[in-house]
Amino acid sequence: MLYSRDYWTEKSNHFWNMYNDSYLYREQMILCLQKQISFDAYCCTVVNPITLTTVGAITEASLEAIHQDILISEYLRDDVHLYRDLVGNNIKSARLSDTFSKQKSKRFTDILKPHQFSDEIRITLMDKGKCYGFLTLFKKGENRHFTDQEVLLLEVLSHIMGKALRSYFYIELEKCSETLYTGPGVIIIDQHLTLQLTNEAGKKYIDLLQEFERSKNTECLPKPFQAICSKLLTQKENSFSVFIPVADKMQLVASASFLQSGGSYKTMIAITINRASSKEMLEHLMETYALTAREQQVVTACLKGASTKEIATQFKISHYTVQDHLKVIFYKVGVRTRNELVWKLFAKHQ
Repeated sequence: MLYSRDYWTEKSNHFWNMYNDSYLYREQMILCLQKQISFDAYCCTVVNPITLTTVGAITEASLEAIHQDILISEYLRDDVHLYRDLVGNNIKSARLSDTFSKQKSKRFTDILKPHQFSDEIRITLMDKGKCYGFLTLFKKGENRHFTDQEVLLLEVLSHIMGKALRSYFYIELEKCSETLYTGPGVIIIDQHLTLQLTNEAGKKYIDLLQEFERSKNTECLPKPFQAICSKLLTQKENSFSVFIPVADKMQLVASASFLQSGGSYKTMIAITINRASSKEMLEHLMETYALTAREQQVVTACLKGASTKEIATQFKISHYTVQDHLKVIFYKVGVRTRNELVWKLFAKHQ
């Protein structure tokens, strides 16, 4: 008999209170899950809720060899059960075996099946309409598929773990150690995501993220770098950036772009990593706190010192409407005054 929603809520709250970063929380939840569901491999990823790009993943060892192939198949957008589609349609779970004999999956035929995987289930870890993580489980062996009962349990975990990861995401944005500052990092890799060159700062950032992920394979690029490069390689954009909050450490902005030689793009990729600026933090936090376009305008005006009357005049709205906007903004951001708002969204990050 599978445990109830109350059991998993209690477990989640217990681990959330016990551990100050999401890695240990996810690790313990997976260990508990293994006592209830039979699976042979797993990947539990924390994602940026805006871009849905990984900012850290716990990956079972047997998946490391195919993890990059799975990432690329995700960004090619020509397969079933892509996480972006699941999130966009507010779908909690998707079982790959449900598509057998109905729709061909290249991910299954080209990647999973050759490595003896027989089924995959994907769970979107969501809270308040945004996704903060992906949980993917795999089974091996002939005709071994996830049961309906197992699917129902995993759907329960969608909101429970999503709520916890949302809290971790905000906590990790709040924490920042000035002593760990380092300069701009530069990393050069090839199309196979093999490291070619790096400066000293780039090596420090690699070490920092590998420590955050508890990575045992130091030859492998950190998962956020793998993700942005995979997206770059499979899409038409010439560059791509992602915001990476690192628990208890700092907030980073990493950008990947193709290197040029003689006007033509080559297969080498440059990743630049910088500490997020106060402006970048502001833009990211306003998106993360789900502020509407008008609410963002009001925040920007507050940062410039505009009074309620001045804001009302600027946007041609009433004094009372401005106050209503501020009440909602304060609630979303978790502050009580304009000074606290300015500090939390901007001043503290300068």
